[in-house]
Amino acid sequence: MPPPDPGSLLNRLVDEHWDTAARHAWRQYDQRGRGAIVFTVQADAAPEERTPLKYLTFNDTSAAEDGAFSKLHELVRAYNPEEQVVAAAVLPDERTVFEVYEQEPHPPQA
Repeated sequence: MPPPDPGSLLNRLVDEHWDTAARHAWRQYDQRGRGAIVFTVQADAAPEERTPLKYLTFNDTSAAEDGAFSKLHELVRAYNPEEQVVAAAVLPDERTVFEVYEQEPHPPQA
């Protein structure tokens, strides 16, 4: 059976961990400003070895607008932090997938 496509994997991670992801995103937004939560997918890691959620912010706007993560930077600039979360997943093969999500409870209430 082939592994799930990256978008489906990110959707599943967000659905399964929405409360934690939304709470983390809101706290980090409050402390550090706009950014994205990042899941690191480690398929072979034991639960105690898995990396916790990270929060990615952009410090160099001009570099972010022109670099490899320009689309992610665009999403981070445009999302509504009171209702949405920008989520990304770094896959074991180093590919990254990202999207904006809006679910209940909204981040401030999570």
